[in-house]
Amino acid sequence: MPKRVDHSSRRATISDAVMRLLARDGLESISLRHVATEAGVSTGQVQHYFPSKDAMMEFATSTIADRIAARITAAGPDPDLHQILTALLPTDAESAADARILIGYLAFASVRPHIAEALATNGLAFRDHVASMITPHPDPTTAADTLLALLDGLALHVTIGQLSPERARVLLTAAIDGVRNDRRKALPD
Repeated sequence: MPKRVDHSSRRATISDAVMRLLARDGLESISLRHVATEAGVSTGQVQHYFPSKDAMMEFATSTIADRIAARITAAGPDPDLHQILTALLPTDAESAADARILIGYLAFASVRPHIAEALATNGLAFRDHVASMITPHPDPTTAADTLLALLDGLALHVTIGQLSPERARVLLTAAIDGVRNDRRKALPD
């Protein structure tokens, strides 16, 4: 009788190996051989689920997006701007690993126009959502771009150890408060 393979379990094992390698060793560690070794399976099994490095990286970004969405959801049923943005800072081991993976993915996407385009589309949609949360404001799109660029920089600085998560949270809160003050100035008297 042929052996039954639990494909979802095997894919999860390989997927977890991809995520661990990205978080621990970075983008350069992603190859069929390295992933197979990390997962304890053959390179053929890895290639069955992920035929290329691009496929592994695309999987990683969808996993990170799901984890980020879960952190935002955990902020509450109707999170405000502060809750959403601070949920995206790397403040614990899991979110720090996700930040390292995301940084690697951004470098990967920067030299692959088709991936960069999809990433930019998603980023602009998130920016527009943030902008909708800070209206009325003299220029909500610019304010959202500024906050998200700051968030990216803070996440990078926390990841490399230049800033503590607590300091990054203080800086992000100050920037959000600044946007809120600008919004109040835009309100009619």
